[in-house]
Amino acid sequence: MAIALQTFLLQLILFFFASHAEANNPRKIYLVQMKVGGHRYGSSSGHQELLREVLDDNSTVSNALIYSYRESFTGFSARLTHSERQNLKRRREVLQVSRSRNLKLHTTRSWDFMNLTLAAQRNPMNESNLVVAVIDSGIWPYSELFSSDSPPPPAWQNKCQNITCNNKIVGARSYYLDKKDYNVTEENSVIDVVGHGTHVASIVAGREIEKASYFGLAKGTVRGGVPNAKIAVYKTCWKIRKNGTEVLICPQHTALAAVEDAIKDKVDIISYSQGWDYPVPMEEDHVSWAFLRALKNGILTSAVAGNSGKDGYYALINGAPWVMTVAASMKDRLFETTVELEGDEPITVYNTINTFKTQDSFYSLLDETGSAESTRKRELLAESKDGLISYNHKNDKGKDVFFNSSQITILEKAIKERAKGAIVWGNFTDTVGSKKFQFPIASVFLDKEYGDQLRKYFAKDRSTHAVKIHKTEEIPDEGMVPTVAEMSSRGPNCDSYLANILKPDIAAPGLDIIAGWPENVKLLPLAANDYRHLRFNIMSGTSMACPHATGLALYIKSFKHWSPSAIKSALMTTSTEMVGMGDGFAYGSGQLNATKVLDPGLIYETQHQDYIDYMCKQGYNTEKLRSHVGSNEINCSGIKIDKNADLNYPSMSAEVELNTKFSKVFYRTVTNVGNPKSTYLGKIKFRGKKNFKAKITVKPRWLNFSKLGQTKTFTVTVTGLSEPNSKHSKETFMLGNTWLTWTEIGGSRQVRSPIVIYSIAKGTNACREF
Repeated sequence: MAIALQTFLLQLILFFFASHAEANNPRKIYLVQMKVGGHRYGSSSGHQELLREVLDDNSTVSNALIYSYRESFTGFSARLTHSERQNLKRRREVLQVSRSRNLKLHTTRSWDFMNLTLAAQRNPMNESNLVVAVIDSGIWPYSELFSSDSPPPPAWQNKCQNITCNNKIVGARSYYLDKKDYNVTEENSVIDVVGHGTHVASIVAGREIEKASYFGLAKGTVRGGVPNAKIAVYKTCWKIRKNGTEVLICPQHTALAAVEDAIKDKVDIISYSQGWDYPVPMEEDHVSWAFLRALKNGILTSAVAGNSGKDGYYALINGAPWVMTVAASMKDRLFETTVELEGDEPITVYNTINTFKTQDSFYSLLDETGSAESTRKRELLAESKDGLISYNHKNDKGKDVFFNSSQITILEKAIKERAKGAIVWGNFTDTVGSKKFQFPIASVFLDKEYGDQLRKYFAKDRSTHAVKIHKTEEIPDEGMVPTVAEMSSRGPNCDSYLANILKPDIAAPGLDIIAGWPENVKLLPLAANDYRHLRFNIMSGTSMACPHATGLALYIKSFKHWSPSAIKSALMTTSTEMVGMGDGFAYGSGQLNATKVLDPGLIYETQHQDYIDYMCKQGYNTEKLRSHVGSNEINCSGIKIDKNADLNYPSMSAEVELNTKFSKVFYRTVTNVGNPKSTYLGKIKFRGKKNFKAKITVKPRWLNFSKLGQTKTFTVTVTGLSEPNSKHSKETFMLGNTWLTWTEIGGSRQVRSPIVIYSIAKGTNACREF
C-alpha cells in the first residue's frame, strides 16, 4: 500500500513538472526544410521517423506532424517545443527550421477596360477544360456566378470536400487549423465566410450575370475573364479569435499544402491573392519556391504585388521571376461622394460608397471626435465596456454624427438613437484589406486632410453647423488613361539576388471592382451591425488585380499551347503604356490589354532550368537551392558568380551604383510566333524629359525570320552616368519611361519591353528577416 502510494505521488510530481515544462515551453508551428539526398528522411515515413528521434518524451508524432510535403516543399510542418526545434536544427539532414508565418489577403467594366469585351473571340470548348486554382478564403458555391452548362474535365471527379461539386466548382479542399494551435471561430468547410475568395474566383471565371449592380451603382453584366473555365478552391485562410478580437489569418504551412495539392491535381493556373504583409528575402519565402515547382509542371502562378504603395520603393511582395506579379490600376470609373457644408465649400471624396439616398435637407452636425473632452470624459470612455459613451453626452437623433474611426462603436449608438447620418474620420483598414469605406447608414469617410477641413468648419463661430450627405454618384471617364492605384506596392525586389528583375510585371484593374459576394457575409466587417446582404460587393486592391491577370492568362491558354513564360511574355509585351504615372517599379510593363495577346508576334521564353542557373550565377547557396527546388542534381560550384547575369525576361532592369559611370548589356532571345516570314525593326523610345545622360543601342537593329518557332538573339547596351535625378531624393537615380520596341515591317505587331536602370537607397525598406 505504501509503495503504491509512493508510486502515485511520484507520478503526480512527474506529471506536474512535465505540465509545468510544457506550459513554459509552448508548441509553435514550424516549417522544417530538409536537405536533398544523402539521408533516409526524405519521405513522409522518413519525416515521422525523424520526429520520433527528436521529440520530447511527452510528445507523439501524431500530435506534432501537420503536413508532409513533396511537390511544393522539401520537408514538413510540425508543432514543436523550443527544445524539439533545437534538436532538429542540430540534425545534419535538416537545412532550416523556421516559423510558419501568417500571410495576408491582399466587374461590370473592368474586362471592357482591358478590351476583353463580351464580343471578344472565344474558344468555349477549350475554356471549359481549363481549371484555375484559387488559393484563398474559400467560396460561396450557391452563387449563380458559379454554375455551368458544360461538364467537368474527365480528371476532375470527386475532388470536393464539405460541398458537392458542380459543373463550375470541380475541386474544393480546405486546410483546417488545429484548435491546439488556433482559436478557430468557423467550421471546417470550404464555405467562404469573409467574402474575399468568392470575389476573387468570380473575377477569374464567374459566369455572365446580367443586370448586376451594387445598390444601383456599377450597373451592367458581371462576368469573369473566362466564364466557361472551371474553379478549384483551396481554402487556406480562416477566422480566429486572438486577444479577444476576431481576425483572419492565412498560415504559410497551409498555403504550401494548397500548392502541393494544386500540383498533384494538375491545375492549369494558380491565382494567389495573398502574400506577406511586408517584403521578405527569398530564403524565407517558401511559397514562392513552391511556385517554381508548379512552373516545372507547366503551371503559371499569378500573384499580388501587395497593398503597401504608401511605403514607397522596396515594398513589393511575391517578386520571384517565375511568378507573374500584378500591380493594381484604376479604370474609367470613379465613385464620387459629396458632403455639403451649410454656408461653406463642399467636401468631395472618392474612397466612400454611400448607397443611401441624398439627405433631404441639412442636418445639425454633432461633433463626437472628442477634440475638447475633459480628462474625466476620457476616463469614462476608457472604462466603458461597450464603448458607447458619447463625448458630448447628447442624443444623436436627427443629427449627422462626426466621429473618429478608432471609436467605431459610436456608430452603433448613432444607429440606435436614429441619427440621420455618420461622418467617419481617421485611418481605417479592415481584415480583408481592400473595400471601399461604407457603413449601414448614410455616411462618408474622411481622411486626415478632409477631417481637418470639417473640424475647422465646426470650429467657426456661427449659429448652426449643418451638413448634407449625398448619395454616391458613378462618374464615368471614357478617356481615362490607365493609372496605378496609390495603394499598389512598388518594387524593386528587396532581395539582392533579384535586384536585376523588374517587378511588378504588369498592372491590371484593381480599384472599385464589383464581383461576387456570399449572401451570408456582411458587406463590411464592422463593430456596428450591418444587416444588408447582397450577391455582389465592390472591393479594391491588388487582390482584385491578380485575378484579372489570371483570367487573361487563361484566355490565352484556351487558344495556345504555350509555356507559362510565353503566356507571361505575351501579356507583358502587348500591354498599354502607362506614361507619366510613376515608373516601371509601379506598373512593370504597363496595363493589361487583351487586344493583341493572342498574336504578340515575338515571345521571350524562359525555361525552368534558366531560373536555377540564374540563382546560381547570383551566388545562391547550392544546398539551399537543392532543397528549394527538390533536386540533388543542382550544382552551382561549376557556375561562375556574375551579379550582372540576367534572364531572358520580357523586361530589362539593372541596379547600378550611384554617381558612377555604368555600362549594362542585356542579352535576349525572341521566338517568332507571328508571321512565318517577317522582319522586325528595333527602336528605343523615350518618354518625358531626356535628361538621363544615357545612351541606348540595340544590335542588330533588324530581326529577319523565315519560319515559325525560329529564334533570334540580340543585345541592348545602356551606358551613362548614374547621377541623382529624382525630385524627391538625392539618393535616387532612375532611367525609366524607356522602352525597346520591335515593330513588324509591313504588319501591325509591336513587341514592347521596358528598360529601367536604377540606384535607389533601401533605407528602412530592406528585406525583413525573421
